[in-house]
Amino acid sequence: MRPPFLALLLCFCCTLIPFVAAVFADEAYRIDYHHLLLGSPQRNTTFFHRPSATSKASLLYTLSEKLVLGAVNPKDGAVIWRQWLKEGQKGDYDKGYLKALDGEDIVVSAVGNTVSAWDAADGKLVWQWAGEGAVTGLEVLGVEGMKGDVIVATEDAGSNIVTRLDASSGTVVWFTAVASGDTPVAVSASSTNIFFLSLHTPPLLGLNPRYTTLDVVTGKQTAQANLNAEGATTSKDSFLYIGANAAAPILVWTDHAFKHLKVNVIGGKHITSVNIVNKEKEDIQSITIHAPRTNIAQPHFLVHYQTAVSHWAEVYHVDLASGSAKKAYDLPRIGGLGTFSASTIDAKVYFTRNTESEVSLTSSASHGILSRWPVQSKSHEAFPDPGGIAHAVSEVVSKDGSSFSVRSALTLRNGNWELVRNSDPVWIRPESLAGVIAAAWADIPAEEDLAKELAVESHNNVLSAYIHRVKRHARDLKHFPAWVQRIPSRIIGSFIGDSSGTQDATLRRDGFGFRKIVIVATEKGRVMAIDAGAQGAIFWGVDVANVPVGTKWNVTSIEVENDRATILVAGNEPIVLETMTGKMVPYGVTHSLESGRSLFSVPACSPNSQCFMTIQADGTPDPIPAGVISKSTTVVTRRPYGDVVGWAYSDSLEPSFAWEFSPQPGEKIQSLITRPGHDPVASIGRALGDRNVLYKYLSQNLLLITAVSVAASTVSIYLLDSITGQILYTTSHSGVDISKPIPATFAENWFAYSLFSDPSAVTASSNNTSSLPKANQLIITELYESSLVNDRGPLGSATNTSSLTLLPLPHALSAAYVIPAEISHLTTTSTLQGITPRAILATVPSLSALISIPLPFLSPRRTIGRDPTPAEQEEGLFRYLPQLDFNPQWTISHKREVIGVQGMSSCPTKMESTSAVVAWGEVDFFGTRVSPIGAFDTLGRGFSRLQLVGTVVALGLGTAVLGPMVTRKQINGMWTA
Repeated sequence: MRPPFLALLLCFCCTLIPFVAAVFADEAYRIDYHHLLLGSPQRNTTFFHRPSATSKASLLYTLSEKLVLGAVNPKDGAVIWRQWLKEGQKGDYDKGYLKALDGEDIVVSAVGNTVSAWDAADGKLVWQWAGEGAVTGLEVLGVEGMKGDVIVATEDAGSNIVTRLDASSGTVVWFTAVASGDTPVAVSASSTNIFFLSLHTPPLLGLNPRYTTLDVVTGKQTAQANLNAEGATTSKDSFLYIGANAAAPILVWTDHAFKHLKVNVIGGKHITSVNIVNKEKEDIQSITIHAPRTNIAQPHFLVHYQTAVSHWAEVYHVDLASGSAKKAYDLPRIGGLGTFSASTIDAKVYFTRNTESEVSLTSSASHGILSRWPVQSKSHEAFPDPGGIAHAVSEVVSKDGSSFSVRSALTLRNGNWELVRNSDPVWIRPESLAGVIAAAWADIPAEEDLAKELAVESHNNVLSAYIHRVKRHARDLKHFPAWVQRIPSRIIGSFIGDSSGTQDATLRRDGFGFRKIVIVATEKGRVMAIDAGAQGAIFWGVDVANVPVGTKWNVTSIEVENDRATILVAGNEPIVLETMTGKMVPYGVTHSLESGRSLFSVPACSPNSQCFMTIQADGTPDPIPAGVISKSTTVVTRRPYGDVVGWAYSDSLEPSFAWEFSPQPGEKIQSLITRPGHDPVASIGRALGDRNVLYKYLSQNLLLITAVSVAASTVSIYLLDSITGQILYTTSHSGVDISKPIPATFAENWFAYSLFSDPSAVTASSNNTSSLPKANQLIITELYESSLVNDRGPLGSATNTSSLTLLPLPHALSAAYVIPAEISHLTTTSTLQGITPRAILATVPSLSALISIPLPFLSPRRTIGRDPTPAEQEEGLFRYLPQLDFNPQWTISHKREVIGVQGMSSCPTKMESTSAVVAWGEVDFFGTRVSPIGAFDTLGRGFSRLQLVGTVVALGLGTAVLGPMVTRKQINGMWTA
């Protein structure tokens, strides 16, 4: 074996470099990018609102589908502040409430059982109140002459309680139990009363709406009335609209056939029945109600009817005296899809209509068009048909009562959020990027045009090849003017750098390997490509799956090979896309995926090819066609009940059972991970300070299994050999909080995991009953072939081993560290040759940050109870301390707040010092570059090229001037000697 002298020397030199993963000030916001997202806005929790009574401008507020509350500047789409309300909630809630009252400087939200008031200008928490049960309704009082307070309806064990909270402090003013046993629907308020709406079940009549009227001041019940919905209301979703804070709040529903529209003024018993006029006899797909939510506005509302090919609307006026609704006028039927939104100026109500050809504004008092604007080509994310719009909110401004301006925030069906002023697009936010469930790296395909042209010339005769080359050079001349224009900027940029941080708009490879493509799939069935070298720009996005509302796209993985990205979906055929364009490519082979079969990628026996195999519902793999994989291959699957099974393929195409692993009784396998696909090892041993070597235990066939026991609150770690199923290493921890994340990562000859348990080094089998409080821990284990230095263990230096015999067990060294915060996800950096010392990448939700922990700080060989010897110091070891604080220099997201991270991935670049990193998840998307020991192979932005050139020029001038003088002096000295 060739002595690894150079590799060991390099490792020794690396220990002399400070392990810092900081993002320097001149690199921040240049090498990293952050899609600070909110999620797709919800229809009923998005509105324009002035943050204070003295403010002249409005902000755009939303509580998104991801339960992120945020305020957006309508001018540029920048997020002013945001709060993730899902954090800290014990239940899994997917819906919330958001209310605001004109003239107040707070917005009020409710998620789960918690009601919170936030400063509308800066998002700071003003007060918070928690109820006994989940919030089923939220409203703010707009009673004239009274202070605007908050009305909350909660449900706990069948009991419905309505509570009034002081808007300034959150203290309880009064609370009342109402409509016990009813199904809660909403809480509403008029200018004089509070109404609790529920679904009541009278004998033999089905579910019908019931009003419980409460006194605003005392909360006492003053009346109760039932409505006969004739079986049309079966749940809360049966109601098209539930009004509040209006002069005449209305309740609207329809029959199942969309033949009749029912309108009731909340608090009254009169129901107005309107026949739905559908002259074209088209199937109505949806009915949407738009009405003002302010008690000084006119009691007018609009009914929007949408079919597959057209839409129209009707405007109604409510008679306050009789409580009936009467149609005022119709808005004509127009082909295609469209959207409406309601706005108010004082008491006047306006309706904005978005169609495929124009944006129009209408007053609720008359059918005349006040203003109209043609749709711009870049509106609706460059889609001409506003069928891409799911819903909208608008704000109308009028200077003199005759000219109007409208700005509308459009929520597109793909999840993005766009603001248009009149019809001019102002900004668009890529909210469809929230909810990424899988991601994969892809290289930009190399430019092969020149190679193809040369191949053509090589197969022609001399004359034809010469003519072809002349034509090719003539075509290349069209790029010459642009190349000449870039020369000054390239020269200036090479000296002073590009302060703007902009990138070449052309998507092509760079010399450092920093520019890569990240293919992501979202839970709504959308696939996008992100340019990691151009500040995370999204250069294509396509909807490839129709995911039902309330469900998530079940993507198992994304496999990239050459210029193709294959999306593997559980129980469905794979989807193949071109990485550069997003164009769908037909998949040549059809797999039988009946009976719960799933498709998975397998290593192909031929290079640059991609093969797949199907797994049955019980975890048994199907036969593999000949030539797909190499012989003597083992495939590992999981049973539905969690056990891990190994299947062997040899000369036969049929899988044969090899081994099965079952955890201890009461345990359930939580995760199974392997070493990364790209995991090069630069040195097979660790050089010690005394020049001895500890040889690493290296194998590509290792599986790291994490099993948990909920009843015993234990976590067990198993290290298996995937060929034989042999358990090579195991450990367990007691007193673990199983409800918290237990992430793990595995690379080279070490693995690390984090958990929340008793800070003790003992195992669950120990009799130690330490009473130390629980804490977050980070545990690392390194594997070596032997405990002795310069010893290769029982196998020695053998290059081949037999899978029929038991393998020697590794020598394991472990260390545990108490860390200051919970870690939710772990991964590791990856470089091209594996020479650069690794760093562990971790997500810290409580800090909304990503950190990079240098591996030497976690070394289990750190000295315990004593200072290191000079030899150990030379190796880079220092004294072990059980507490490991997160050095601020480890934070690779620096000042950015990255929330909702559910996955991370790293990718090597052409620079050995640097890894490209992305993090994705339920909300944000973040990317950066990490250099665990510094960018030793590239020049930083602090390097002054101008100073270098100036120094060289000065030395040249000095040499030119002083050279003759020195020569003359030497000659004169010779004459005088």
